[in-house]
Amino acid sequence: MSSTTGAGGLFPGGAWTTRAPKTSERVARELVNHIIGHDLAEGAKLPNEKQLVEVFDVGRTTLREALRLLETRGVITIRSGPGGGPVVRRPRPDDLREGLTLILQFAGASLTDVLEARATLEPRIASLAATRLTSNRIEELARSVETMRDSCEDHDVFLDENRRFHTTIAEASGSSGLWVFNETLKSIADGAVVGVEYTPRRRLAVAEAHHKIVEALRSRDPRSAEAAMRAHVEEAGAFWGRHYPELSARGVRWVQ
Repeated sequence: MSSTTGAGGLFPGGAWTTRAPKTSERVARELVNHIIGHDLAEGAKLPNEKQLVEVFDVGRTTLREALRLLETRGVITIRSGPGGGPVVRRPRPDDLREGLTLILQFAGASLTDVLEARATLEPRIASLAATRLTSNRIEELARSVETMRDSCEDHDVFLDENRRFHTTIAEASGSSGLWVFNETLKSIADGAVVGVEYTPRRRLAVAEAHHKIVEALRSRDPRSAEAAMRAHVEEAGAFWGRHYPELSARGVRWVQ
């Protein structure tokens, strides 16, 4: 069997090698640790380029490479002009969208695959939220349902409330990992983005499904909440399959 040499490959003898981090990557990681360790709020200014070069004892090229890396990861923004420089930006779940979309595209995944992943995650999220949602959050969800019902002729209101409903439950689950991945999956298979149209009748049906979820959450019964959410997301997938079969089977694309 032949051996591959080089970074990340196998040297003769079978030892796996790991590439040592570049100096710019080390600087980027230390800046992240600084931001988190000091609990810097979004919008907080970091030291300017001259100060950072001195702190890390690196050249300007290395520092700028580190800052560009952090900017692509959504950790900072670079403001130009007088008084500009690196400013803290908290990464968001949607920042994962492009990377995960590319992985799924190369894996040959379809939008149905993404919907199936959501159908696995969201019932568990609802189960966790059933015992963790505050009463205020439950009432917030109930008001969302009423807004959906009262504005069933307004497609934009429906979309906004639908996103808010699912995001609120995911946040209330207390699981950062599930929340992040579910938000990312939602952004990849967003019906409004890929061309799904919901009739007023369908919007009312979604509002009724949301009402059942709210009642299950209000009962603080994890199993009922899980079952109500599963029925909802599975029906959503079935709706896509019935009315948009070609779209459902379409491969995930980096650029929608």
